[in-house]
Amino acid sequence: MQISAPAARRGGLSYKWIVAVVVIFGIFMSVLDSTIVNIAIPRLQSVFGADINSVQWILTAYILAQGVATPLTGFFSDRIGTKRFYLISLAAFTLGSALCGLAWSLPVLIFFRILQGAGGAFLLPLSIALLYREFPPEERGTAMGALGIPILLAPAFGPTVGGYIVTFADWPLIFYINVPIGILGIILGALLLHESQIVSNTRFDAAGFLLSAVGLTALLYGLSDASTDGWGSGKVLICLFGGILLLAVFTFVELRTARMGQQPLLDLRVFANGPFLTSNLATVIVTFALYGGLFVVPLYLQNLRGLSAYQSGLLLLPQAFASMITVVIGGRLVDRLGVRAVVIPGLIILAIALWLLSTITLNTPYGTFQAMLILRAVALGLCIQPLSVSALSEIRPRQLAQASAVNTTVRFIASSLGIAILATLIQTQTKVHYSHLAERVTSASPLGELVTHLQALFVSRGATLLAAQSSALSEISGLLHRQAYMLAIQDAFLLSLALTIVAIIVTFFVRSNRRSVPDDAPATSAPTSAEDLEAERAQYF
Repeated sequence: MQISAPAARRGGLSYKWIVAVVVIFGIFMSVLDSTIVNIAIPRLQSVFGADINSVQWILTAYILAQGVATPLTGFFSDRIGTKRFYLISLAAFTLGSALCGLAWSLPVLIFFRILQGAGGAFLLPLSIALLYREFPPEERGTAMGALGIPILLAPAFGPTVGGYIVTFADWPLIFYINVPIGILGIILGALLLHESQIVSNTRFDAAGFLLSAVGLTALLYGLSDASTDGWGSGKVLICLFGGILLLAVFTFVELRTARMGQQPLLDLRVFANGPFLTSNLATVIVTFALYGGLFVVPLYLQNLRGLSAYQSGLLLLPQAFASMITVVIGGRLVDRLGVRAVVIPGLIILAIALWLLSTITLNTPYGTFQAMLILRAVALGLCIQPLSVSALSEIRPRQLAQASAVNTTVRFIASSLGIAILATLIQTQTKVHYSHLAERVTSASPLGELVTHLQALFVSRGATLLAAQSSALSEISGLLHRQAYMLAIQDAFLLSLALTIVAIIVTFFVRSNRRSVPDDAPATSAPTSAEDLEAERAQYF
């Protein structure tokens, strides 16, 4: 096919950038929804009159649906076309959002969240596939930088928007806010995106889907419940070990299917690709730091510093703009310098930020704390999207949809793992630190003076001696618990710091080759003409 400009429109914006603008709508909504609902959990608990474990399913069902649905990306993009499947996914997510706002009971809301999560699961891998189909290899860092803006901005804006809605409006608006954005994204996609080649003879891997669906459901459910039931819970252990066993069987079945020349649900042979494997290992740790921070920081600001949800969200806003700037810069630097030259400095900055965050106290000035968060945001902007570029840099074009689906699934698991581990760590370490502090306080001579002083204070307010003594001990217990909670949060940041150091070591093994590998060409080959570019795009689907 002869073309004069492979990715441009005469007198207007080039088509590749049109694709980037269009897919940002879907990505922003999907990632925003994963954080904006968190802030409304107490409100939803009150509205539906349910306990926290029941309401937690609003989050868990969404994550589970995403994890189960993501492996289907490659099959459906082949069978019905990438554009058509992207529009169907965006429509399903938008419809699910509207239905969530209309929910009249908690079980109904959870069901609609499953529909919403299933639709949103495909948006990220499809967006990556659409971008990689249009951007030449030497510009894919820039493309992923553009895609990284909504990925990093949405989690930062989520608490602010959610906190405002919870404080000044009603909870359904948290879901309705997606509807106009989704409709606009559907219209733009329908009008501007080009359809890919449809492979009608693709076989559906039913055995692989059942194994991955049940295995991922068990694993993600176990990780979600670990934060509330504890890692020693029988239910959690059964889910975790059962999920791991089923996923091991899934791996065997998928590799066997691929060796027989059939189409697996997920082509796990992509892990044999060096950059894909090492980049995903580093991505797991960076995602842990990202979502772990999103979980820990609101706890510190609201539970220990007494800020409202809206005030906490406003405090987090500057880091959003820091991420937006650095993710674009990082994408451009990857195209020029390679992955390691960008990611390793980013990880070093992240380690410094996490070390500083591990020193915060109950009295740390908000300006100082905000500067630490901005430093952390700068580091994440330099790490997350460049690692995606590296992971897909040597993937064969026909494996791209499969590889991006695997990459997205890994991120879902890493985010769930990060939140579950840090939630459990904070709970257990709070008890440990409380015991140690109580021992130190009871063995200290000033304790009697403090109790006597507090008793006198409560008696002067009209309390009896017994009530005054009880109130004094309760006051001391509360102070000890706050300090123990603070120390546990410091431990959470120290764990993230240790894993970031591991990520730095892993990243040294990431190759910096930035070009995709055509099916029958060496990794260093790249299209140099319009015909070559079009030929490479034709291989993608």
